[in-house]
Amino acid sequence: MRKIRYSRLFILGVVIYILFQGIVLLIGAKTSTLEMKDGNYEVKTKVKALVVRDEYLVKSDIDGTLSMLVNENDKVQKSSEVAIIFNNNVDKNLNKKLEELNKEIKKLKEENNVFSTGIISSKEDELRILKKQMKSNTSTFYATTPGVVSFKYDGNEEEYNVDNLENISKEDIDNASNNYINTVKNNKGIKSESVIFRMINNNEIYLAFVSEDNQLSNEGDNVKIKIGKEEINGEIYKNCKKPNSVITIIKFTQQNTGIYDTRVEEFDIIYKQIECLRIPKKSIITRDKKLGTFVINEETKKSDFVEIKGISYEDDDYVYVDFRSNQNKGIDTVDLHDRIILKPNFINKNIKIIN
Repeated sequence: MRKIRYSRLFILGVVIYILFQGIVLLIGAKTSTLEMKDGNYEVKTKVKALVVRDEYLVKSDIDGTLSMLVNENDKVQKSSEVAIIFNNNVDKNLNKKLEELNKEIKKLKEENNVFSTGIISSKEDELRILKKQMKSNTSTFYATTPGVVSFKYDGNEEEYNVDNLENISKEDIDNASNNYINTVKNNKGIKSESVIFRMINNNEIYLAFVSEDNQLSNEGDNVKIKIGKEEINGEIYKNCKKPNSVITIIKFTQQNTGIYDTRVEEFDIIYKQIECLRIPKKSIITRDKKLGTFVINEETKKSDFVEIKGISYEDDDYVYVDFRSNQNKGIDTVDLHDRIILKPNFINKNIKIIN
């Protein structure tokens, strides 16, 4: 009886061992792994940013009828005529008469007919009289600086301007909104002190936002600002330290019309593009105060803990390793084509990985 009992225990032990080995093999076959491959990755962040421009509003100094001489978003030179306002005493058809008279004179000159000389002289005298009449009954508005003409404004042009860049606070950014309204339409009546147009220096446009990672915001560094599907060049202009935050200011180094009528928006800021290995954080553990992952030995099929070195950047899900720099310096760490365990646990760290 005792021999039968020992035999049964032996058979049971063999069965348990076989089951255990089967489970181990199954775990080894089902363990998820990832081969390290090089790739070009963007170091970027999404931010809510306040748009600040070098801009000013031009207002009417009389009541009258507005006549715009340029179109929306036209670029004009300094001292260019942008708008005329005819006061209420002037003949409403005066501008039309001037245009027609100019066309007549131009046509007569193109004909180059000796008999037209006297007619041209008479027409030019009439033109001078009309211009004098118009000048005494109109106000002409010029561009005092070169730039872009906009027919929209939000009333914050003085508060948010380039002279106040370093005074912008987190509260300014949090509370900003897009409330642009149209100026008076062309050929419509306008009241004194009404906004005629906004002048924008398209070479001086900035974004201000709260910087969450100060290591990415080095003054003078080039960045890209993603607006829709377009990427615009910029540079880190300044980091302004506040009591509870850091406000990073980016200057646009490339022009973009889509930003002229926006006060606040979410932007993707691309700090740099790096060639590296991207290691998922779910594969990383800390052992003996060292950050590392489990790399599979392709000969033994077992995994070894390898410290991760040469981290260039990390986000919520990954760490990015500069493997080329590690190779050049002879640093022993995770390398190209290594296979790592994606979700290391007590079992898969200590068995053969056969997949």
